[in-house]
Amino acid sequence: MAEVSLQHQPWYVRRPLVALAPMEDITDNVYRRLVRSIDREVVLYTEFTNASGLLAGAERVWQMLEFTEEQRPLVMQLYDYDAEKLGTATGDVVRRCRPDGIDLNMGCPVRKVANRGAGCGMMADPVYAAEAVKRMVDASGGVPVSVKTRLGIRRKDEILEVAERCLEAGAAQITIHGRLKADRPRTPADWDAVSRAAVAIPVPVMGNGDIWNEHDALRMIELPGIDGVMLARAAIGNPWVLRRCRQALAGEPIDPLPDAEERARIALKHLRLNVEEKGDRRGVVELRKVVRNYIKGFSNTRRTWMRIIETEDLLETARILETFAREAHAIDPIHYRTEPV
Repeated sequence: MAEVSLQHQPWYVRRPLVALAPMEDITDNVYRRLVRSIDREVVLYTEFTNASGLLAGAERVWQMLEFTEEQRPLVMQLYDYDAEKLGTATGDVVRRCRPDGIDLNMGCPVRKVANRGAGCGMMADPVYAAEAVKRMVDASGGVPVSVKTRLGIRRKDEILEVAERCLEAGAAQITIHGRLKADRPRTPADWDAVSRAAVAIPVPVMGNGDIWNEHDALRMIELPGIDGVMLARAAIGNPWVLRRCRQALAGEPIDPLPDAEERARIALKHLRLNVEEKGDRRGVVELRKVVRNYIKGFSNTRRTWMRIIETEDLLETARILETFAREAHAIDPIHYRTEPV
């Protein structure tokens, strides 16, 4: 579809449908701006944001939803164990931000979240999960409400009842992560189970889990029932992978892998945006969690990485990245095929 025809349509009708997953301390305003500067079409998600914190007026929590208009289509993801709070927070977010979508996080497996009945823990009670969705839909003012979930807590077919009840409550789209609650990140995502569930779900479904590059995206989208792909860990410090996946699914020529100069340029842009928004020290320190992925696969990756984590100085960090750009040569031309470290 042409971009103009999508202007007033729900974000999930886009084809190809490629999304940046919500990730805590990763998909912040800075990184979303960076991704959008590389690709205008991928769907962006905010970090998952606590409804109780929003209702308490916590400035730090509301800052997680700050955005710039060019980031649209933008989906804001909420989580909580309390359906009433999720509904009220949805109304507040819609009035204040008017996002393109509101997503309910039913996929986070972290104990402090899931054990309280939020995130993946909400899958344990499909009826209550549906109540949360209904309250969010009722408060959304027509902004579509979606759900991101896992296959289940203990069984891979639990998604079926959860999805059915959420759809009855008004959910417009489902994203399925191909693991159970207790599965470790290195447990292979079960794409076949995702596909089996997707076939039974009569709304657009995005598949998530172990999509590391455009080849994986193409394999995922070919599975029955799958309408789009969502990338998480592969996109940390690698904003180009989203564009390459979208190009592949659209049948367009795929951009070459970025060279050292391009990676250093974007890492520097990330650094400067970080500092602009968060201040010098925090901006520099927070780059550490992603910068290794920007520069991996080159002859001087380790040396550059070690120098960066030893400094908190903005100008020194910039100089290190500029040196990397001048001196690096690739030693692993397909390095983005493997997991980020």
